[in-house]
Amino acid sequence: MSHPQAQPTLRADLADARWAELEHWTLEACILRAEGREQDAVRILQDRMPALIRDWSVQSRLSKPEIQTRLRRMMAEKQDFITRGLAQRRLITSALLAETQENPASLPPALARRAASAASTPVALRRHIPLDDIPGMLDGLAEAEREARREALWPLRSPATLAAAAL
Repeated sequence: MSHPQAQPTLRADLADARWAELEHWTLEACILRAEGREQDAVRILQDRMPALIRDWSVQSRLSKPEIQTRLRRMMAEKQDFITRGLAQRRLITSALLAETQENPASLPPALARRAASAASTPVALRRHIPLDDIPGMLDGLAEAEREARREALWPLRSPATLAAAAL
């Protein structure tokens, strides 16, 4: 025979676990979009998220408007987190890259090796640019090269980024 208070506690624990999964996969989809991997992000949003949302909705016992409000707020917060993080990452890595151009020995050896490796790695454009848009192609290539150097210095999927997301 089960204890009468065990059911609500178990339901709340399951709802909390599903919410944590929702937050994780929402963040993952946002990161994939930031990396230019739109198809992978859509796959998560279409294949994984609906069942998690359904399970959480049932277990949370919230009203439909409250469920929608919480989901929208969480998704907006995760998108904002990644957007702000990318802006901060751009500022920090731009400063690091500028410093290394002036004084290459200023970077720790491991970061210097990563930056040098990024300079010799082929890059891919993250957006479609028409063939007749030569200035757009040059801008896109420069943007992709800068992002490759940023990624070498501070990977988007670094432990520090993921730890900050858990706060």
